[in-house]
Amino acid sequence: MNYLLNILSEDRKGLMSIITSMLNRKSIEIESISAAKTDIHTQVLINIEVIANDTDIKLMAFKIENIIEVYKVEVELLQHASYQKLALYTLHKDGYNTKVNNQIQKYGAIIVGYDHDVITIQKSGRDEDIQLLYNELEGKYLKSFSKSAVISLKAISVDDDTVISKAA
Repeated sequence: MNYLLNILSEDRKGLMSIITSMLNRKSIEIESISAAKTDIHTQVLINIEVIANDTDIKLMAFKIENIIEVYKVEVELLQHASYQKLALYTLHKDGYNTKVNNQIQKYGAIIVGYDHDVITIQKSGRDEDIQLLYNELEGKYLKSFSKSAVISLKAISVDDDTVISKAA
């Protein structure tokens, strides 16, 4: 099962290394990691998408929360989590036509660049939304595709103080 770990912690060098080492020791597969400062400059929000079983991920969340610098860890099934990813598709200009433009609009994507005969298209959303547009663009004109790590849209509360989870 895919899970999302939301970790609120102090901004400490080496903390990501400690957490990823813990996950690796238990053979928990990491799909993506994002980390950024929050609205409180001494805190970071770490979002880690993992593949694990229910028992292992709950135990791991408990172990991570026991790290001194970690304030709180929340675990959610990815399918129930509120998150976004950002995808970039590069398309050769010869592949751009009315049908492609309609697909870009249909899936809520935008054109963000045009450089040396390549059009860059941006789409934000969940994995399934990003995949739908990819399926429409796939072919000889699609030059590259990349997708960001998961970013949680959920606010984390610590001692009744809500921390804005949007990364800066």
